[in-house]
Amino acid sequence: MKYTPEKVYWVILVVILGTFITVAGCTGTASVSPSTPTTTASTPAPVTGAVTVNIQNFAFSPASITISHGTTVTWVNQDSVNHQILNDAAGTFAEGALFSSDSLLNGKGYSFTFDTPGTYPYHCSIHPYMKGTVIVT
Repeated sequence: MKYTPEKVYWVILVVILGTFITVAGCTGTASVSPSTPTTTASTPAPVTGAVTVNIQNFAFSPASITISHGTTVTWVNQDSVNHQILNDAAGTFAEGALFSSDSLLNGKGYSFTFDTPGTYPYHCSIHPYMKGTVIVT
């Protein structure tokens, strides 16, 4: 039997395909149940006393906090640009706001004590895409 380049090509192709199909058939997934029960993350307990929210990289960190009523939250600007805290109930302007800071320079802060349970979304009035939430229990 004479081996031509065309025959060698087909033999190599068949060997490669056969190997691929064999390997693919051997890598099926099996169902394995965990040996220990899994748990879901629970909601963190509300914080009491004082909480700090850092303003850094044009974001509030943490963006959402859960606190007990009577807790004071302090926002501290870590950015090189000014930021201004404003609760969403006021819309775009500070009139009628439950809490609203002056423009905060780098390193400056603003504090507010939350006495009434509820959910209080807020934003930076200078950079409205920056948003956060305070949940008071």
